[in-house]
Amino acid sequence: MAKKVERARVKDMMDLESVHMTYLADSLHMQPVARIIQSILQCALDFRSCLIGSTWEAGPEEGGLFSKFARINRPQVITIRETFDKSLKDLHSCYLKTPRHGEFGLSPFWDFLNFNEYYSQE
Repeated sequence: MAKKVERARVKDMMDLESVHMTYLADSLHMQPVARIIQSILQCALDFRSCLIGSTWEAGPEEGGLFSKFARINRPQVITIRETFDKSLKDLHSCYLKTPRHGEFGLSPFWDFLNFNEYYSQE
């Protein structure tokens, strides 16, 4: 079951400044995480490029589904998968190193990504 992340309660400008400073401090530590997430998203784009173009534009007269799958560049897909797996492991490693408190940062973000607790079973 996913955890609910509560929003900060801001009563005055001092609370707002405190919440904002916490967010800024967390965001500085999130730069390596941002690079990892960018790598994961690039993997999605690279994988998509394996599935579009001449591989899927061929009509039904040019072969069936098996023929289309045969034209996929499998070594490229394997490389993309390896990069994706490494990036996900790096992200999980960053999560394990971050504090488990606070409203911002990687911990609440990871809780959203790990909604089915797949990575909690280690």
